[in-house]
Amino acid sequence: MDIALEHGPDPQTTLTKAFINAGHDLDMNQTDLGNIIGKNQSSISRGKISPQSKEGEIALLFIRCYRSLFALNNGDKELMQHWWKTNNLHTRGVPAEQALTVTGLAAITEYLDAIRGKI
Repeated sequence: MDIALEHGPDPQTTLTKAFINAGHDLDMNQTDLGNIIGKNQSSISRGKISPQSKEGEIALLFIRCYRSLFALNNGDKELMQHWWKTNNLHTRGVPAEQALTVTGLAAITEYLDAIRGKI
């Protein structure tokens, strides 16, 4: 049996791919994503964000935010990108800019989770 199959997928690779894919759906490049987690573009492209690291925790929070936005918009990437890049009265800013701080990303995620809870 293949050793990779015995141990399952690599959590670092899985997290990195999910983080990059979520960012791409929101029309973000790797520089933008690096600014969110505090890593440079080349670190992200090497594909190893540990879920146990501070960067990993922020990436997981970003993915949670993305999943809430995805659910609220039925996966419509155009609507998701519009929401992400447009000034929002409820969050008091542009979510893409607010996500550059952990506090802002957490606030956006809490807001989206609260709206999802009402649906």
